Amino acid sequence: MATHVLESVDENLGDTSLCYQCAKCSNGCPVAEDMDILPHQVIHLASLGLEEEVLDSRTIWICANCYACAVKCPNDINITSVMNDLKQKAIDHGFKPQIPEVYQFHQVFTQDVFRRGKAHELFIMGEYNLRLMKPFKNVFLAPKMFLKDKLKVLPPRAVKGFRKWVHKLLIIRRKQRRVNRIVS
Repeated sequence: MATHVLESVDENLGDTSLCYQCAKCSNGCPVAEDMDILPHQVIHLASLGLEEEVLDSRTIWICANCYACAVKCPNDINITSVMNDLKQKAIDHGFKPQIPEVYQFHQVFTQDVFRRGKAHELFIMGEYNLRLMKPFKNVFLAPKMFLKDKLKVLPPRAVKGFRKWVHKLLIIRRKQRRVNRIVS
């Protein structure tokens, strides 16, 4: 079942060996046209053990995390979570994203979500734009978003117990990484 790249992937991802390359995930992906390897191809390359090709691809960084691929998969493979796991493996193995802005956005987004379990769009875009050294990028969109009630000034309330859950999760991940280093 498991492959070299996907060996330590969480069981909740589904059995990636069940992928029979129907490409429904790729056909349903809203950002597939910008990918260098389509989602079904990522699963295939990973199952073949072609670790470097997968971890060095643009695809894992471009993934919009919308779960359209996972919803369309007839074998219930959670492709979005596979992409996120591969993204973390790429970071752990020192692969640099081909589009640095995507990695910066990934860092800002995940840090914000880890704070309270929910994203605060205003903070995310502000922090991201500051990291890009373009503080006023997309500022013209703010009035429209405020009027449509899509941009909140105050951050959302934290999900109760979220920080404890994240802390436990990070401890488990560290232990898994130590075990993986010892094994390999």
